[in-house]
Amino acid sequence: MDLLSLGLPRLNAELSDDDLRETAYEVLLASLFVSGKLYFAEEKREKKPKFLKGLRSKTEGSNSAPQMENYYTHHLDLIRVQMEISESMDTLAKRALRRIGSKMVQGQLDVPCISLQLLSSVGKFDFPTERLRVQWQRRQANVLEELLLFSASRECSMSETLRIVLSKLKNTEDWVVSVPDGRIEVLTIIERYNTRLSAAPKKFGLKGETYHWTQSYHFNSRLYEKLLSSVFDMLEDGQLVEEADEILETMKLTWPILGITQKLHDALYAWALFQKFAQTGEILLLKQTDLQIQKLKLHNNVREAELYIDSFVCSVEGFGSNGTLNLVDSALLKINMWCHRQLKNYHLYFSQANCSIFESMLNLVLLTAANLTDDDEEAMLIGTSLGSTPESTLIHILVVRSIQAAYKNALISADGQSKAEFKHPLILLASELKLLVEKECSAFSPVLHKYYPEAGRVALTVFHLLYGQQLELFLEGSDHSESLKEILGASNSFELCIAQKLYSMYGEAAGSSLSNFLKPYMIDRFSSPIILQWLHAQHENVLEWTKRTIEIEDWEPLSVHRKLATSMVEVFRIVEETIDQFFNSSLPLDIVHLRSLLIGITSSLQVYLLHMENQQVSRATLLPVAPVLTRYAESVNPFAKRKLIEPAVREEKVANKLNNLTVPKLCVKLNTLQYIRDQLDTIEEGIKQSWVDVQSAVGLLDYLSCMTSEGATSKSSPSDESIDELFTIFDDVRRTAVNITDTILNFIGTRAVFWDMRDLLLFSLYRTSVESARMEIFIPTIEQAVNPNLGYLDMFSQ
Repeated sequence: MDLLSLGLPRLNAELSDDDLRETAYEVLLASLFVSGKLYFAEEKREKKPKFLKGLRSKTEGSNSAPQMENYYTHHLDLIRVQMEISESMDTLAKRALRRIGSKMVQGQLDVPCISLQLLSSVGKFDFPTERLRVQWQRRQANVLEELLLFSASRECSMSETLRIVLSKLKNTEDWVVSVPDGRIEVLTIIERYNTRLSAAPKKFGLKGETYHWTQSYHFNSRLYEKLLSSVFDMLEDGQLVEEADEILETMKLTWPILGITQKLHDALYAWALFQKFAQTGEILLLKQTDLQIQKLKLHNNVREAELYIDSFVCSVEGFGSNGTLNLVDSALLKINMWCHRQLKNYHLYFSQANCSIFESMLNLVLLTAANLTDDDEEAMLIGTSLGSTPESTLIHILVVRSIQAAYKNALISADGQSKAEFKHPLILLASELKLLVEKECSAFSPVLHKYYPEAGRVALTVFHLLYGQQLELFLEGSDHSESLKEILGASNSFELCIAQKLYSMYGEAAGSSLSNFLKPYMIDRFSSPIILQWLHAQHENVLEWTKRTIEIEDWEPLSVHRKLATSMVEVFRIVEETIDQFFNSSLPLDIVHLRSLLIGITSSLQVYLLHMENQQVSRATLLPVAPVLTRYAESVNPFAKRKLIEPAVREEKVANKLNNLTVPKLCVKLNTLQYIRDQLDTIEEGIKQSWVDVQSAVGLLDYLSCMTSEGATSKSSPSDESIDELFTIFDDVRRTAVNITDTILNFIGTRAVFWDMRDLLLFSLYRTSVESARMEIFIPTIEQAVNPNLGYLDMFSQ
């Protein structure tokens, strides 16, 4: 059934919405005349030339415009515009109904009397066009048919006669050409029939009660709905006109005709407001509906009035109420069902932008939720706790149902995206659910918490449980996909998100009966060996890359501004990528994994340093053999025969090394060694900072485990001292780098003097006189040879 329909009995006559709207306006005019709130004075006749006298006599009777002369003028004109009634039809109805009081039956007025008055007072020439006349007459005939033939009791013996005369009235062509007496006879028969019906005993004994109050309630209620629609501004959709209160006050004049009571008015007005809200989404209308229903709840009618309202039977379906309800209860039920349907999937219909509508709609559901329960409450994924109030139970159901619906949509979306993005659905599902969790905690939980403090816990528990079920099915499979590492990382990240939200909402006091449904995923059982395997593979890759890149290193400066080895920059780039992948894997990490990471980094750097060390040549190979005259040892026999000094011939391999160990290249090596030490300090600091985040994640997982019914205890986290001990492995690299630096520094000076300047220094040292062999003579020459190379050292440039 349409949720925006009250379920009133259907109309049997052919009456459109426009027919009901125009009839409702005629009822309003009649009520104004009968109550004396509105009257008309004939337009003053002006003197006209004699040649217009004949024309005037033919037209004045039908076209003179009455003048409205009291307080209701403005309001009635506004209602006419809002109900889209033309001025010509308005004038026609006013002229025909101004003497409607004479048609009242036993001092009471009903809709058939109004239609009969109109039919008897309006002629063919009162209409601008023939089409309008035909439509108008057919509408009046259909109204009488609905009220007197279809809605009235069939026990009246005149019903067959009524059917015949109504058929004559429907035949608009015959009606026009028939003689006036024939038309009067038809209307008299109809009026007599209506009088007979009106004389029937009253069912409830209410003041002013008429026969058509109960027999035609479905028609009268529809007319009143059309009248109430005039309070909505036709130019600004979803807005009430400024004169809404005055219009509603005017509508009260129709209550004796349509059988409307204050309670029925409040129900129908609330229904009209809510229907308009459903069409426009304007929150003001929703709040007005809430206020109107609160007024409705305050009614305490006498027994007769309640019985009368119960006679307004409407068909309903939903919440176990399949069957019938009275109009008031039907309106409340339909409003509740419509809101309930939205709130059962509030992640689909609401967001942070329209959260105020969400809260107002929640208020409305709670206000209209009396004696209404969810049919499948027992089939809930997570049941409510014992002793829960009806309000908390209702919100609990809404939260669970909405999250189940959102999860279903996310699952379908993940399956669809998986084929396009070539990712496993569980990875995409975890990402989708994290967004839903953020939306739940920022937009909905703060509102729901006001009515149900456990709402946030329920929502997060359901999210965790639903994804856990899907993950468990995957892990129980016989063969795991190649993306297992990514799936476990996404699952762990989602579980951390749940734990963090729970902690931020409830802190340490997070235990409750709902904790029984929190089953930790235990990702570390599956991820720990995968991480170690991955680290081992990464270590081999980094080590292989290190060996390959240093073999082709020519020790030329990387750039003018960075005078260090390209190979070392590449090695640290690979190392940093490995570290980033390690910490960004979103998998649970422990100290074993950290130790393995540090060992791999150290191994690669040690291999690099060992290669640099092996490229060096012993400083002793550069030193010349001391002359015989300068040799002295106490054990030397001064009378022994001295041997000739044979110069040492260097091996070819050593000579090749010396050729490659130029001063500029040695400076690049020194810069590289300093770069290693600096980068090692940076990496150590970065890893320690990342490890703090890891420990924070471990704490959240322990917090989640402690909430379970098993009461799992928190794992002991490694102390700062034990973590610092792990990093002492970097000290070995630092010491090696310092030792090689010292070796190169000692080697550079020796090479510059005894290799690069050997001809200039050694062959001149012992020639000519002693005065010409002083060191002061060679210092400028040494500086000239060494100073250009100092620019290769970053330590000097800084």
